[in-house]
Amino acid sequence: MINMVYNKILLATDGSTHAENAAKKTVELQKIWNSKILIIHSVKDNRTPKELYANVDVLYRKYTIIEDVYIDAGTELLKRTKRMFGKNQDSVEYRLIENETPSTCILRVVKEENIDLVVLGSRGIHSKIKKTFLGTVSTNVAKKVDCDLLIVR
Repeated sequence: MINMVYNKILLATDGSTHAENAAKKTVELQKIWNSKILIIHSVKDNRTPKELYANVDVLYRKYTIIEDVYIDAGTELLKRTKRMFGKNQDSVEYRLIENETPSTCILRVVKEENIDLVVLGSRGIHSKIKKTFLGTVSTNVAKKVDCDLLIVR
């Protein structure tokens, strides 16, 4: 039997139900292996801020530039995801990605930071046209990533 340990786990989130399930699974895995966790969210995922942050109306009143709304909503999503780790938050880091698509960022970070495992949801929130022509983030990552990958429903 192989005794597998994942020292560094990358969790990609977009705020979808599947991404939330992936976060819950990552919390379980972190408890088993005492792994370091890196959570990322890309603001280049083309969704409305309301899908990221329920209180987006407050943000709209606060900001006049839409990019700032996406950044603030994405930051709130990352903070909320980090809080899921409870007392183990000291082992969790998060990053908001502003200039790369989720797939590009995931593949780059895996190589640059010696990630052992990537965890992400099987489906985010996509338009049918975008999904048909570009595929999903999980599909793109699965084809190219150089480490283990856990895709969660």
